[in-house]
Amino acid sequence: MAIDLAPFLDPRHTAVVALEVQENMLDPQKALIPGVAAHAEAIGLVDNVAALLAAARRVGAPVIYVSDARREDGKGAVKNLMIGRSIAGAESRSWSHGAIHHRLTPHEGDISLGREHGMTGFYTTPLDAYLRNLDVTTVILVGVSANIAVNGTAIEAMNLGYRVVVPSDCVAGDPPEYVQQLLKFTIRNVGVVTPVQGILDHWAGLPAN
Repeated sequence: MAIDLAPFLDPRHTAVVALEVQENMLDPQKALIPGVAAHAEAIGLVDNVAALLAAARRVGAPVIYVSDARREDGKGAVKNLMIGRSIAGAESRSWSHGAIHHRLTPHEGDISLGREHGMTGFYTTPLDAYLRNLDVTTVILVGVSANIAVNGTAIEAMNLGYRVVVPSDCVAGDPPEYVQQLLKFTIRNVGVVTPVQGILDHWAGLPAN
């Protein structure tokens, strides 16, 4: 049964939160995790996210970036992360996620937050404070990876009382079939899963702000 998106998408109370939309996660030539970058490329993630961010800005919904900003030299980093097993050449390269993807560069008025520790959007960041101060009640989560950052942030957002929307063609992970299962059996129990076009269509009918 189709879900009415209108109650979730009031621009006055909705923010788009872009998770780790960084060059070394999305550019296949630089990818820390090649499978994630390949999936992102296959679904047109950068194009889809760019369209969503443009639509959000047009109707006045806040755009917030949460980037992985850990030190390149690894100083002070925790030792319990197992994700190194998924990173190509982890022992011989920096884990830096790099700059925001050049086609998703923040605009004036957007909010950019960096996270040095942890793997989710709210952990050690002021994301919750910004959302509450902006009177946001719905978060639209986009970016990578679906495996950890998107999944964990969606659950955190729900626990904190936010409505959650995840555009299915604006998140990528590895392997792709896992992402399909995650959206179907986990994320849909936390929030609304919808193709991004549904959001774009709704906002296209609203006046510019």
